[in-house]
Amino acid sequence: MNNPRLKRETLSIEEATTTRSSNRMWRSRSSMFPIWQSGMPRQKKREVTFFATTIILVLMAVAAAAVGAINIWWFAQPPFELPRSPLDINTATVSELTTLPGIDLSTAERIVSERPYTGTDDLVQKNIITQATYDRIKDHLVAKQK
Repeated sequence: MNNPRLKRETLSIEEATTTRSSNRMWRSRSSMFPIWQSGMPRQKKREVTFFATTIILVLMAVAAAAVGAINIWWFAQPPFELPRSPLDINTATVSELTTLPGIDLSTAERIVSERPYTGTDDLVQKNIITQATYDRIKDHLVAKQK
């Protein structure tokens, strides 16, 4: 009576159909996810899942730290200030000229290369800067003659 073959043959019809349908469902799911087909033990699956979750959490922590470092660096920057005394466009360095709003590195280099200037409006006449940029910075410029 303890023979397993006899037990299987004595299953009721409901038990037999339930077993077959659940087997079919398991087969259909296992074909979608290859990790179920790998024959990997349940403990190993848990370890893989735990490892993947740990890596994701570490990456999220690194990203959060990077964002925090950027915010700290951004707020630590000195505030933008215009030069206190007017800049002489005939003697100012490129780094001094780039402190003016609307003047980038290439424009400052062009200002230096086109010297000497008789007046500050020469910047617009020589098409180095636009009139709008000149209107913003004209109070901070002078053109002294040597």
